[in-house]
Amino acid sequence: MAREIISAGDIRRLKQEAAASKTDGKGAQPARDSYSDRLFKYIPAELVAGYIFIQGILKNIPQGREALILQWIVFGLFCLLTPLYLRRIQKVFKIQQLLISLLSFVVWCFALGGPFALSGWYDPVYGQILLPVFTLAAAIWEAEK
Repeated sequence: MAREIISAGDIRRLKQEAAASKTDGKGAQPARDSYSDRLFKYIPAELVAGYIFIQGILKNIPQGREALILQWIVFGLFCLLTPLYLRRIQKVFKIQQLLISLLSFVVWCFALGGPFALSGWYDPVYGQILLPVFTLAAAIWEAEK
């Protein structure tokens, strides 16, 4: 399964291109992604897994200013890696999908705690509420561009 979202707009565009080129359209036509397809494609599971692995290592560092700085650096690096990985490795070119996936990664990190947990205002309940609400709502959106 390709990682890029296939929207209703993509299907229309493919049909128009086939009609314009006067091809018979007998080739394999991709199907529009379902809600569950979009749900899986928007969550950068590989990056979340890598982040969880590194968080396990960082838990061994004594808490303090250095730990907080390191937590934020790791979080920032993974935020940079998310769109790069999706574009270069998974061949996702839709900006909307890249942004939703990045936001999905941030929400997962927030729910897991990460650097947010070292802040005085953070309460795990916020992440426990935000994660399912965001995950279910994000898949409603069909990335077009």
